[in-house]
Amino acid sequence: MTEAISFPGDTAISIDAGHGSLHGRLSLPAKISAVVVLTHAGPAPEARDDALAVILQHAGIGTLTLDLLTDAEERFADRHRNVSLLARRLLDALALLKQRMLLGELPTLPIGLCAAGDCSPVVLRVAALRDHDVYAVVCRGGLIDLAGMLYLRSLASPLLLLVAEDDERVAASNRRALSEVSCRKELRLLAATTHPPDSAAAFELVARETARWFVQRLAGD
Repeated sequence: MTEAISFPGDTAISIDAGHGSLHGRLSLPAKISAVVVLTHAGPAPEARDDALAVILQHAGIGTLTLDLLTDAEERFADRHRNVSLLARRLLDALALLKQRMLLGELPTLPIGLCAAGDCSPVVLRVAALRDHDVYAVVCRGGLIDLAGMLYLRSLASPLLLLVAEDDERVAASNRRALSEVSCRKELRLLAATTHPPDSAAAFELVARETARWFVQRLAGD
């Protein structure tokens, strides 16, 4: 990440991943209290992450939206589920953010992690490994037990899980996983509505709960 950071403003981010680059966007509001890394693996959630980033920025929280796969990898399904690989890449991104803070190019701010689906166990594992850097985590769906039992038991960052109430398999699995987590935790079942899961109304529920958690845990509300 060699780009000069615009503060306030938007900066396109590129991180070397060995056989290609990871791409993201760092967006920093003028009045900023924290930074949240919104991770995904592949292009599908990008529009939703961009919309969530805008909501967080209005709350005074900067965002780094980051694709954990290179362009060439996005067509391989196994890469989306490789928790160890994606966690290493997210750790690299966190290290670069912290480096920029130490150099004074970014304010020293608390960091949160947010992900959905296959990336949920990734952010949980990284938060457990970097408990002194990560202050809050939000996972939308996904199976957090795939992070590994060691990481569940060592997690210190406050964790919010958002699961559709009609997704009984994911809800049951995450309840079992949460029994191994000793930090502050909350499982929110999102009521099934007449709206399709990808609708604006369904997204509004997710965005509201996500913003609430990060504002309370990061911005000292």
